[in-house]
Amino acid sequence: MADPVIVIGGSLAGLAAAARLAKAGHPVELYERSDILGGTWAPYQLESGLTVDDAPSIIGFPAPWRDLFRKSGRPLEAELARMGYALEPAQPPTVLFADGSELTLPIDRGGQYATLASAYGSSVADRWQQLMDRLGEVWQTLRGLGLEAELRSRRQLNRAVRRSLFGSRMSLADLAASIDHQQLGAIIRSVAYRSGSVPEQTPAFAAVELSIMRTFGRWQVQPLDLSSPRDAGRSSVLVEALTARLTLRKVKVHLSCPIEGINTQNGRVTGVATGAGDRRAAAVVVTCDPWQTFNQLLPAATARQPRRRLRTLSPAAAPTITHQEVETPTELVTETVNLTTAGIPTVSYLRRQGSAGVQTDHDFTKTLPRPSYGLAWNGFTSWLRRPHVTTEIGGLYTASPSSPAGPGASQVVLAAALAAYGCHDYLSARIARR
Repeated sequence: MADPVIVIGGSLAGLAAAARLAKAGHPVELYERSDILGGTWAPYQLESGLTVDDAPSIIGFPAPWRDLFRKSGRPLEAELARMGYALEPAQPPTVLFADGSELTLPIDRGGQYATLASAYGSSVADRWQQLMDRLGEVWQTLRGLGLEAELRSRRQLNRAVRRSLFGSRMSLADLAASIDHQQLGAIIRSVAYRSGSVPEQTPAFAAVELSIMRTFGRWQVQPLDLSSPRDAGRSSVLVEALTARLTLRKVKVHLSCPIEGINTQNGRVTGVATGAGDRRAAAVVVTCDPWQTFNQLLPAATARQPRRRLRTLSPAAAPTITHQEVETPTELVTETVNLTTAGIPTVSYLRRQGSAGVQTDHDFTKTLPRPSYGLAWNGFTSWLRRPHVTTEIGGLYTASPSSPAGPGASQVVLAAALAAYGCHDYLSARIARR
């Protein structure tokens, strides 16, 4: 029997990579050190019995999710419908500013212009629209730099590419100042904090998140039958659907089974070490944080370059997340963003769960470094220091919120796809050489 592909970590990236590789016909084993799959997206219960998760209740850019489910066996819409859910458009958030004013900014281009012109005047609306259109061009450049293709070399960031990304010296703080408007500047700055960084160290192109939301919309998981007791806005339903896909594809899942090391020989991965002994592997996909991958799991004589790059990087700052049961809301899901003068957000999701309500707060004014949340920006050049999906060790691939694609859920799904494609090509080439 052929050696399996071993996936280390049952996070979103691990589940996504395992599902794709299994559908491609490879035997796959997934090892997770905890007793539940999903990582930071895993569902859990409050003392009251309500099921919650620490994922955002609103997601953007659903195309990677749809591609993942379609290419692993069944369309996302069909899988959710089988579970009694649907993915539907969500309402725009209400933004509360430090001066007491508020803004509900529509998603569409025309709606944004009309709302901003009414609230702040046509000149402000013009500047915002020009910026969003410019960020649309940034998105087209970024697609081939870690999202749809790997970012591996400085050569990919030539002068023309850097110019299209606002250059290598312009920070998100600079971009926020250029809009010359306190409230809109705070919205731009909040993008950095929501990714676990600070605006002064975050490249200006990171504001593309605002354009992605305008282009692809905002989405929420909700019951097909709105009168059913199923909960709305619980994004971990997607993880539950993905876990079911692994069962369908006969992925062998090992829970409460930490990996103690990655074995290599002659520059190629050969297997992993577990508490129960060594396990041979045809290839390995690692989805844990890069410090664990390169400093703890790999032998000291390997992966010297990734370890050197990691010395200049820091874990992203994760928000404090709290949940509380509240009265049943009138809307299925709402999002409210409170911004400080500096643009530091507290994001509150209010969602309906059967006959009750749940409020979840993501407070970025109270953060702690958390490696599983990704990497904090340290200027434009820190982009190239992030772990490559295809490593210098043959048959070893990485995918996580620390990948060049970024920490967002859809970006993590895309990084996992690149890892799966690279792994599949590697194994196919080895078979062809036999």
